[in-house]
Amino acid sequence: MNKRLNDIYCVFRIHLARLRREAGPFLLAALVFPAGMYLFAGAVARQTEAVVSPALGRRFLAASMVFSLSLTAISWLGYLLLENRFTGRLKLFATLPVAPSSYVFGILIFALLQGALGTVSLLAAARFFGAPAAPDGLTGVAALMLVVIVSILALCGISVIVAARVRSFSEGSLYTDALGAGIVLLAPVYYPAESMPAVLRPLGWVLPTVYIDSALDKILAGNPAVFGELAVLAAMAVVLLGAGFRLLDWREE
Repeated sequence: MNKRLNDIYCVFRIHLARLRREAGPFLLAALVFPAGMYLFAGAVARQTEAVVSPALGRRFLAASMVFSLSLTAISWLGYLLLENRFTGRLKLFATLPVAPSSYVFGILIFALLQGALGTVSLLAAARFFGAPAAPDGLTGVAALMLVVIVSILALCGISVIVAARVRSFSEGSLYTDALGAGIVLLAPVYYPAESMPAVLRPLGWVLPTVYIDSALDKILAGNPAVFGELAVLAAMAVVLLGAGFRLLDWREE
């Protein structure tokens, strides 16, 4: 048991060291781009409304938090997983006395840390910009933590599937970059579902970003009752992560 925990910790520390060396891309994905989208959405809203209402400001903040989680869990983590596979690091892990499950848990803990850092940073930036919302009390903070955890796990499943199935590093990078932003921009998070073309509205039932946004919007409004969203996201996490790690060839030739 102690060896398993030590292996998980070592995998986590290896990726944490890379994050320290390559903090720039992480900050772009976790903070700069989402904060820019928050400001952009607010500027567009002011073209039609003299003052952005608290509810609309809260929607933009929740959507930008979703954007941050998606970019870090799919685009940035997907890039690291692709590097592990196509530069031989995954083979190196396979030759070491490290169980596949230790590699998996080490990666997931690293992803959760990234999600937590991105969420806290974005909330701090939003307060600086005068955002009219924040988690309400310990219950709200606890609900926010649960939502971030299950959201990261569900989104990580997408990056693992991409990293396991693509045929080249460049192909995988294109997919992770496109999906990291695409599943946010195609979901009705920055805009109401009614404004979407009818043919795209079913995406509101299948994209995890929709449920993440719904949960975050409730929490920021002071309502921590997000059990339905948590259940859906947990189910998505089980399905996507299960599929991704089954596809990942631990001893790929």
